[in-house]
Amino acid sequence: MTALKIAHVVRRFAFDEWGGTESVVWNTALQQSAMGLVPEILATAALATPGEELRQGIRIRRFPYWYPYFPMTDATLLALDKKGGNPFSPKLFQALRSGGYSLIHIHCGGRLALQCALTAKRLGIPSVISLHGGHAKVPPEELQQMLAPTQGKFHYGGLIDRLAGLRKDAVAEASAVICLSHAERSALEERLPNQRIVYLPNGVNCQDFQTRPTISPRTEWGVPPERRLMLCISRIDYQKNQLILLETLAKLPDTHLLLVGPITSQTYYEQLTQKAQELDVTSRLTIIPGLPSDDPRLKAILHEADVFVLPSLHEPFGIVALEAWAAGLPVVAARVGGLPDFIVHERNGLLFNPKDGTELTAQITRLLTDNGLRNTLATNALADVNEFSWPNLSKRLVKLYHELLND
Repeated sequence: MTALKIAHVVRRFAFDEWGGTESVVWNTALQQSAMGLVPEILATAALATPGEELRQGIRIRRFPYWYPYFPMTDATLLALDKKGGNPFSPKLFQALRSGGYSLIHIHCGGRLALQCALTAKRLGIPSVISLHGGHAKVPPEELQQMLAPTQGKFHYGGLIDRLAGLRKDAVAEASAVICLSHAERSALEERLPNQRIVYLPNGVNCQDFQTRPTISPRTEWGVPPERRLMLCISRIDYQKNQLILLETLAKLPDTHLLLVGPITSQTYYEQLTQKAQELDVTSRLTIIPGLPSDDPRLKAILHEADVFVLPSLHEPFGIVALEAWAAGLPVVAARVGGLPDFIVHERNGLLFNPKDGTELTAQITRLLTDNGLRNTLATNALADVNEFSWPNLSKRLVKLYHELLND
């Protein structure tokens, strides 16, 4: 029997610019390879170099691309590569059409997603689209920020889209849709009643985070041992709402805040540093602008921190919360997106309104002063995190593949 050959298509895939989508694509591919499938990753060369590489048995192919704006400065290109870019990549689709794939799994949006879905239809094979960035519940403010780099530029992409027939909804054209939250699934079921829509959460490699590394990032990054450590691992970006953490930090004088993540909005990073100066908390703030996905310090700091906080304004899922769980670190998270689907308030974590700094401060103070609550949350989280192991979730995904292929 011929093994299923799966094309995982993602807008960008750079190991030095890691995020939730990249983590899902990579771990899914590794699990599928172990299950006997033949997964390949196809991406634009955004934040990387065009070409092909083989890593841990997974074929990764990156293709030239462009954004339909004029003029295109280096700063605009970088901003779109970081977040929100909607590129053209003809060579990617040439490879997709000639690759002999059994199924196309779409991990992107915009015209790339639509071209994937339409290509699958022309080839007579199924397509699955995962809504990593959300779809029905993206806040208007975030959409405005994503479009900011293109303001004042001539956009000629619409003309090309019309000529190429790219004026449809990729979610409606796909064979099946994967949502990361129950709320998004319900919203899409109402809008697309005839579409096949499933809820399938993201996962974590539990064992990778349960062994404490011997290195000490706290020492390396200059966090005094006597200070309690509040940790947030996420992109430095308006969506992630780290500004609210500075307000809490100002109210907790014996606490240090560590922000770890790539800078996807330079403007927001500058707002953070300016706000830290205004609140006089610069000496208790450390920002580490991104680390490679396999950097051992990422796992080590989860074991050294006292509390993990994810204050996002918009969070389709939140893999980092699962990673904190697996390391035994109590979690305080925003009551948005997919987070309330697995974080049960006062059972395995604490939830708060991401626009209410007073509530956030109160929840963090509870954790830092109540050892019984800390132990209860950490114990329950460790028990619950096994439900989100990548092997279990990958079996459910491959089952969906087979159902679509049988249909």
